[in-house]
Amino acid sequence: MTVTAEVTPVCLNDAARGLAQQMVFWGHDVRHPSGNSLVNFGLSRSLSPGLTGTSCYSMPWENGVIELHGAVASWTPAALENGCIFSRDLGRIDLWHGAAPPIPGRQHGTSGSAPERWAAFQPMIRWLIEYEKWVIATHGSEWRNGCWRAVKKLPKGKPWLPPAQALQWWELAASSIPPRPKDLLIR
Repeated sequence: MTVTAEVTPVCLNDAARGLAQQMVFWGHDVRHPSGNSLVNFGLSRSLSPGLTGTSCYSMPWENGVIELHGAVASWTPAALENGCIFSRDLGRIDLWHGAAPPIPGRQHGTSGSAPERWAAFQPMIRWLIEYEKWVIATHGSEWRNGCWRAVKKLPKGKPWLPPAQALQWWELAASSIPPRPKDLLIR
């Protein structure tokens, strides 16, 4: 993908809101009645370094590694290039330059321009799309719709887009600059 000047902090904020919702979805997926969906998709589960009592899910992806924790999602490239980290407590997507994935609660990313952060986030977007397509094919769209309704019911729940529109937004984000999420709701 060629990153253009059209990438703005607003686009990254939209993606951060979507990723925050996605993390809640992943929490539901680990408790799916047919078994842990993250593991069934191919992620390895281990104890999370840095946060006691939580798990870390990881898998190789695009010459790097995807890691999911309760508070952090990241993509760390094998080469010392820009990776990305999303910290739920900060609510932002930053650059990750470490040789190993970040340790939640101990390490944070660094800021960079919106185009740099957007480009570094692309492998995570592509992984998320593949995972969501697998969830829908494996569990049906009603599973994800139920997860979204659960987000809406949380006392501090901040639902982003309904699952079908969310997947559409991620797919647009993987190939160009996506529209504002609200624009997908009126189509």
